[in-house]
Amino acid sequence: MAHSSQPAPARTANRPETSAWLLLSAFFGVFCLLIALAVSWGWSTYQNAMTPLSTALLRSHVGAGVVVQSKGRLEPSSIDRLPAESDPCPNEADLCRPLVEGDTIRTQIEAGYGPVASLVLPDRSQIDVWAHPRGVDVTLERYRVSRWSNQLQDVRLRQTAGYVRYDVMGGQSYREVRYAVDLGGGTEILLAPGGSYSIDIPDSDPNRLPRTTDAGTPLFAEIAVRAGRATVVRNGLTTIVESGLLVRLGDTGPVEAPVVAQWNLVQDGDFARADAQNNYDEGSRSWQRAWNWPPGMSELEKNGRFVVLRACRPETPNLCTPADQTFVGQFRREGGQTRPFTTSIYQPLNADISEFTSLRLTAWVRVLTQTVELAGIAGSECPIMIQIEYKPTSPTDRQESRYFCIYTADQAASETQEAGQIRYRPVPPFQWYRLDVDLRDDTLLREARFLQEIRIEARGHDYISEIADVALTGTQ
Repeated sequence: MAHSSQPAPARTANRPETSAWLLLSAFFGVFCLLIALAVSWGWSTYQNAMTPLSTALLRSHVGAGVVVQSKGRLEPSSIDRLPAESDPCPNEADLCRPLVEGDTIRTQIEAGYGPVASLVLPDRSQIDVWAHPRGVDVTLERYRVSRWSNQLQDVRLRQTAGYVRYDVMGGQSYREVRYAVDLGGGTEILLAPGGSYSIDIPDSDPNRLPRTTDAGTPLFAEIAVRAGRATVVRNGLTTIVESGLLVRLGDTGPVEAPVVAQWNLVQDGDFARADAQNNYDEGSRSWQRAWNWPPGMSELEKNGRFVVLRACRPETPNLCTPADQTFVGQFRREGGQTRPFTTSIYQPLNADISEFTSLRLTAWVRVLTQTVELAGIAGSECPIMIQIEYKPTSPTDRQESRYFCIYTADQAASETQEAGQIRYRPVPPFQWYRLDVDLRDDTLLREARFLQEIRIEARGHDYISEIADVALTGTQ
């Protein structure tokens, strides 16, 4: 039986309208993608575009010793009075100069004590620079804000030397405010707005012991926070420093834990660095010895001496184990002498103290022998006399001194007696007495900006007197 054959179904042909729609859809997708990319790029440009703000203003408070090195120039230039029509500070004592990105401020020690110049930024943040004891080197590297939005304010400075105070304004109109100080060596300090900070990069002083961290490594920088919060970034690790604290950075190694923001200006106040002969030789970089006597005194009469002993702590003077002992400095002159002789130890301080609102002198003192009783009030028979040498405001000021005389009396006076430059403190014999004086409460030292030296003496005919745990502690 024959089967009738039927044709196979025809393959569907690509109709032109289908291809056109596919092509249009592809072009539309590419168009939308390009529009999205353009919008994204435009928004990113809108958000991230930065522009420098108007110039900052450098105000020099002194006539000399502050210079500016502009970016690209080989030599710095001094700050001179501008013509009246272009002077930013007309009719003011300050010498003013506009500052732009890349400009570096340098100070020289002859500029004086305290803040010798201030950099006022467009947002009214203020950066104060010091000159003593080593000069400052700080650069305004960047000050930029978002061009078309209030997204970002970005400020960056570089500090390589000296002491600088940063007071960063709060309440600014930008959603993100970055204040960074680059110290070099992979170390950066981030300063929160609304805070007050100080950064000190010290230099070596040949007359004093090298400054170190609490762990004993050489000190690279010191960051203190009066208000606000600082973030120390070093080699990718961060350390937070809160208000009232400071952190000391070694030249190598990790960042140590923050400690209370205070500074002891006296080195070796516990006399632990005395040599094997329990004394200090001529090459000592902490305490040094000196003597003073009237003319014509024989060599036998020049017999005052100072020695460092191990003894019970002043807090527990009568009974202690060797492990509880401490170092005590003793002044001694015996033998029924007929003329006075002064035995001294001293050390240079060379400290600008203009930032310290409190400067507390503390020590444990006691008098075991004083042959001329109650004669301390005369100023010449002080078994312990502590002398602070200072200058009030300027290196050109005459050096002045404030004295604290400790001498024996049957009944210790409840109030310090004062005569001229000397404060007298009578104390009972044989008993340890805690001297504790805030020099900022003192009429002579209330406004002093510079401490030159501390000297501790025993004055008189015959004396045995002791001192321990000497400190001169400043707080901001």
